[in-house]
Amino acid sequence: MGGEDEAPETATPETTVAELLELIKRMAAWQPHVPLSVGSGPLAPLAVALNDLAARLATSHEKKTEGVFGLQTLIEQSPNIMFACDLEARIRFINYTLPMHTPEMAMGTVLYSWFEPHMVEVVRGVIQKVLTTGERHAFEIPPSLHTGAEWYMARVASIQREQELVGFTVILTDITELKRSQLNLERSNRELESFAYVASHDLQEPLRKIQTFGERLVKTSAATLSPEGRDYVERMQGAAARMRRLIDDLLTFSRVSSKARPYTQVDLAVVAREVLTDLESAIEQAGATVTLGELPVLEADATQMRQLLQNLVGNALKFRREGVPAVISVRGTVEPRSQRCELVVEDNGIGFEEKFAERIFDVFQRLHGRGQYEGTGIGLAICRKIVERHGGSIRARSTPGEGSAFLVSLPLKQLMRQ
Repeated sequence: MGGEDEAPETATPETTVAELLELIKRMAAWQPHVPLSVGSGPLAPLAVALNDLAARLATSHEKKTEGVFGLQTLIEQSPNIMFACDLEARIRFINYTLPMHTPEMAMGTVLYSWFEPHMVEVVRGVIQKVLTTGERHAFEIPPSLHTGAEWYMARVASIQREQELVGFTVILTDITELKRSQLNLERSNRELESFAYVASHDLQEPLRKIQTFGERLVKTSAATLSPEGRDYVERMQGAAARMRRLIDDLLTFSRVSSKARPYTQVDLAVVAREVLTDLESAIEQAGATVTLGELPVLEADATQMRQLLQNLVGNALKFRREGVPAVISVRGTVEPRSQRCELVVEDNGIGFEEKFAERIFDVFQRLHGRGQYEGTGIGLAICRKIVERHGGSIRARSTPGEGSAFLVSLPLKQLMRQ
């Protein structure tokens, strides 16, 4: 035998009667099936024919059931109210039976006629913006008909056919329960903020008197005070100064929502440079180096963005390592797909253990004694409140003795303008 042994060919298994019967059974029950493997033997041609018949029956069945299980059924049974309109805002499709009206009665009418007069210009403005920019937009709106809902979220998007603008869609989602919860929460927050403001404001007057009489005591009776007496006065003045800082921070915290300004286009690079100018003296005293990377433009409250960056950079300056020049960087990145940006304020300071990464954002939470580092324990709580008001999030990562990084995620555009 001069050549290599040839591998024997594997025989194709014969198609069995049981396999054919199983396929026929599934076809009769209109059940999804996997095509039968065509083997050898006298039943193979029958398997080919049955596979072809099954495929044609499946296609026919899909067409027949499309109306029952297809997109139309999903649209008709959706709890959302859906409109499709042409460029003149005439309703070309509606999936919902409005109270005392049939869909046919709504077809061809102008969409704006279904809204309360005082809301027409608001709705028209949003739709025109969507048609002009091509960007989707959402806004809250009360119903104009008695549908059982108290509030809707309206989402508007453009309709294009072969890159040609032909109309727009409006989808209304019932957000009554969510809106009730939101209004109750806002009311509770206003009450808490009002309490904090009044309490802090009312504390100012007695505090001023303590500081004033303490200063007078030092001026008029310094010579007659014993060393122990002078120590008591100094302690009293120090406590009063700390109380004033605490009250000022409480007022700032309460005003994040109550004294908020409307959102505008804010260039964070400009804001960051202004913050460094304000902190110039503290930066020089600390011998710190602060670098600014690329920072985005976003919709925000400019004053609060300034306060956010000032608190974070000020925090980095405060918690620096003894004998080590502070190095602080402020930078940002943009994620086009999610339309969000991430701001990072990083330092080479004392750091902290990761288990405290959430706790540091709570009010009055301090990781160090007052004798080590000044502060009221409210600065980072203010940061979180500002970020959350803008629909964002803030977190921290740190290693003791190596430094910390605060990462702020914010949307580039505010969905709900204030």
